[in-house]
Amino acid sequence: MYMERSTEKHGEDKLDHRILATSTLASLGALWWFTGKVDMHPAIRSLIGSTVGMAGVQVTLGVSTLLSYVPVSLGSAHQAGALTLLTLMIMLNHTLQKPSLSPLKSLPQVAKTV
Repeated sequence: MYMERSTEKHGEDKLDHRILATSTLASLGALWWFTGKVDMHPAIRSLIGSTVGMAGVQVTLGVSTLLSYVPVSLGSAHQAGALTLLTLMIMLNHTLQKPSLSPLKSLPQVAKTV
């Protein structure tokens, strides 16, 4: 039932896409803004900046694609930009994860066996 409705209502899909794009850009901008004064590794700061920049490029590509009546070249660039942004977001999520302490707890046992 949901799949039927989602494939028939193109206007709603476009609205969802625009809301997701706006909220992604706003949340990444807020992340960049609030981590500006935090002491962190330069590689992480660069990754945050790259992700924010790619989100801006992706929004620009999306708007340009719509204003140009969806030419194939801009549509393809928008798809490639989405893949790049997803990759950067996965890298950022992986980098900012809190490390697990369980491997450290097993080190004394490993040292005794060696």
